[in-house]
Amino acid sequence: MKNKERLIWIFLVLVLLIITTASGLNNWIFAGDTERTYENLKLFNEIFNLLRTEYYDESKVEPDRLIKGAVDGMIESLEDPHTDYMSKEFFGELQTETRGEFGGVGIVIGVRDKWITVISPIADTPAARVGMKAGDKIIEIDGESTEGFTTTDAVNMIRGEVGTSLTLTVKREGVSQPLQFTITRGVIKLETVKSTIVDDHIGYFRISQFSEPTAEAFRVQIGDLKSQGMDSIILDLRNNPGGLLSSAIEIADMLLIDGNIVSIKGRNKSQSQVYKAHERTYIPDLPIIVLVNKGSASGSEILAGAIKDNKRGILVGETTFGKGSVQTVRELPDGSGIKITTALYYTPSGASIHEVGIEPDEVVKDVEVTQEEIDAIKKLEELGIIKTFVQEHESYTDADFETLMNQLAQNSIEIKPIIVRRLIKNEQEADRMPDLIDLDYDVQLKHAVNMLKSVNRLLKTKVS
Repeated sequence: MKNKERLIWIFLVLVLLIITTASGLNNWIFAGDTERTYENLKLFNEIFNLLRTEYYDESKVEPDRLIKGAVDGMIESLEDPHTDYMSKEFFGELQTETRGEFGGVGIVIGVRDKWITVISPIADTPAARVGMKAGDKIIEIDGESTEGFTTTDAVNMIRGEVGTSLTLTVKREGVSQPLQFTITRGVIKLETVKSTIVDDHIGYFRISQFSEPTAEAFRVQIGDLKSQGMDSIILDLRNNPGGLLSSAIEIADMLLIDGNIVSIKGRNKSQSQVYKAHERTYIPDLPIIVLVNKGSASGSEILAGAIKDNKRGILVGETTFGKGSVQTVRELPDGSGIKITTALYYTPSGASIHEVGIEPDEVVKDVEVTQEEIDAIKKLEELGIIKTFVQEHESYTDADFETLMNQLAQNSIEIKPIIVRRLIKNEQEADRMPDLIDLDYDVQLKHAVNMLKSVNRLLKTKVS
């Protein structure tokens, strides 16, 4: 027992040293002013022992529980939602995730305004298919309030056995009542880069996040589409929450011939660095349009900012999320880990976008769905109108669609035609993999395609 108490005391000393470091008190240690440090260590030990021996509920004062509470407390005192302790299980899942596969429902979350917030739903996952959106505040998980939750708390509840379901209650901006989504958990295998040719000559690349395989996959697919006659690029970073910094930088290096990619400035000089583009990895000077929205965060903002500030391409869409801090992940001796904000990053122009985001060159709003339209969608599902329409029309004409809209009006269902077309497409794709692009519904992508068509026509006119 004495040995166990001795080990606990040693561990507490280490914990307090971490606390003093996190609080900026380490200057006392290195300046020789150790008296106050030891006073704090002594105070902590006194409180620990009093709780262990006198608190009425013995089950709540196990050493592991108290120490975990101390760790949580010192991290919470930083008031930084991006610095977090990770259990052994969660740390293992994080390592798996950066390799491109993990289990869950397919959302990337963080803390904004003290609530668990969806940074982005991952494309072609259960969460994306039920309609969750970037910016959704998760206020309940299976009926339990998430007020005061850390990201780790939420992840531990959301992840679970494949095939089981959970219900997320969210507050969405512009919608008066909370929305509920029941989602079946699945194995999320990330194909982080998808591409296709649009209009026979435009290369479309959707990067859903940055993991270890992402840069190489992008390199390979660039080559494939070049061989198919690609003469311009649309880089879709919407709802891309970031990921590995090195992967985002490597892709930026492929697209830029020179100039800075990103500057990182930390507390220590060793944490500060400037990443520059290298000519050897340069992709020919094809016109580039980058699509961004409020779900574009971290690594995707680094890539978008590098392209914008170096005047390599045009940003289209909506202001990005605004996560301009860099996290370093450290593994701890017991297999758990800690994610620490160690620096801020700056775009090539020297701007910090932390909690501000990057403004696009051309603002193009996504299709907005009102509260009334959400109610209308529920009514459509209850009546089975869209399902019946698809069953009766393998393909449909403009006249068929006009008849459908008249039917909706007769049922007092008011909804924008563009949303109805999307609902039809969702029903058509219910039993197959969704198409990568949808120019009928995706107004931001359609705008980018039209811009590149104009550019290419102009270039051809100049050549002739």
